Amino acid sequence: MNNLKLLVRIVYTVILIFLSKEIFSQTIDTTGMRFIEKIDNSTHQKNQKKQYTDSINSGGKIIQYPDIYYEYRIEKLDQQSPVKLDFNQDVRKYIDLYLLQRPEKVAEFLGLKDLYFPIFEEYLDKYNLPLELKYLPIVESGLNPLAKSSSGAMGLWQLLLNSSKLLGLEITSYKDERCDLYLSTDAACRYLKYLYSIFNDWQLALAAYNGGPGEVRNAIARSGGKTTFWQIQPYLSEQTKWYVPAFIAIVYLTNYATEHGIIPKQPAYTFSNIDTLMIQEAAEFSKISEKTGVSIESLRILNPCYRRDYIPGAYKAQSLVLPSDKILTFLKLENQIYSRTNDTANYLDVLSAAGDTSGLNKIYYTVQNGDFLHKIAMHYGCTLENLRAWNKIKNDNLEAGQKLILWIKGNKDTITVSSSKTNQEKKQHYFYYTVKKGDTMWSIAARFKCDSVNTIKETNNLKNDHDLKPGQKLKIVVGSE
Repeated sequence: MNNLKLLVRIVYTVILIFLSKEIFSQTIDTTGMRFIEKIDNSTHQKNQKKQYTDSINSGGKIIQYPDIYYEYRIEKLDQQSPVKLDFNQDVRKYIDLYLLQRPEKVAEFLGLKDLYFPIFEEYLDKYNLPLELKYLPIVESGLNPLAKSSSGAMGLWQLLLNSSKLLGLEITSYKDERCDLYLSTDAACRYLKYLYSIFNDWQLALAAYNGGPGEVRNAIARSGGKTTFWQIQPYLSEQTKWYVPAFIAIVYLTNYATEHGIIPKQPAYTFSNIDTLMIQEAAEFSKISEKTGVSIESLRILNPCYRRDYIPGAYKAQSLVLPSDKILTFLKLENQIYSRTNDTANYLDVLSAAGDTSGLNKIYYTVQNGDFLHKIAMHYGCTLENLRAWNKIKNDNLEAGQKLILWIKGNKDTITVSSSKTNQEKKQHYFYYTVKKGDTMWSIAARFKCDSVNTIKETNNLKNDHDLKPGQKLKIVVGSE
């Protein structure tokens, strides 16, 4: 053990000497690679690794390594990929960010890849694209098929409405094909192929996927005609300049997360235990769930493109993804499942169910000056009839200080009880952060899990990274009561 420890120190010291003398090239020499690989395989030797306790990861041990380990491992991945995978401090920053700030997210997407990656690989292969692009939806959506950005981009691949229509995707009140696992992947692959045809460089194509080809062209122009991502990085927008480093970090972590002590979180479904049916008639999730025993939540996960828990009848067959062991059950009972009539509740049905509290959380609301029932109902997403039924109110007269019972969706511990924007703002949780050298709005937002970079900009009246100064105090909003 002591000999191995000494060997590690000698090799690491020799490599550092080579680096300082500029003898060490971008590719690690064969002897050094063999030594590192031998050490890399000794993952259970705790004295070869620096361990950190991460409070976010329930007290688990998150393992970090010297830069040379990351460089070697990414070099190995790069040798197998048409997408250039570089290691530098920007990439290291994002590896550390995911490891130390979001290990639970890493564990989650490590499990979800068993559901989504086979689909991605099938379409990437169809269009003769690098299979490494399968990691892109992790950066885009965290493998959440219902993810929606502040700009309105939807789905695993975060496609915008207008560009999706140009790619042939259908978006209606009942169905959003940006969230269809197969159709959105096909569209994203066609768009990536198009972007690569413009720049002939996968790192630039990735940047263009995030910021648009116009932004990359403008950055090339502002840089004086430079044509690599790292050369034009300073001229890109705040979000796009960190996109490629984040992508490389995700590629690395997906392949090496277990070496850092992160165990994949097993998903409810994998690609091997789901199947797809094509159906011609309309069907409601509630009826499918009732007859097959598959929960509505599971139907939403497997069929995220249907917006209202309803598969509309259409001129063409619609897909329905189910657990493999429920396919025969559906086929046997499909005539009982299809919606032959309009079961939409009418006004009298809604009125009779006004007092229903199923699946809702109870809170108490104190009436403020100027409040009236319609205002409160609209603010909390309920109806006038709900408020009357819950509180046994016979008329609409309210008094300041009066207590009302409300039943609403969401976690009751995180619901904001207020009647105006001013009151709600007063209940925001926030703290002040002192800007450090090297900080960016993106890194600060990611570190403290803010909703977006825009939240920091709007709260602190900032325009871009140039407004950040070391020592500056930023107000960081972390949520509301």
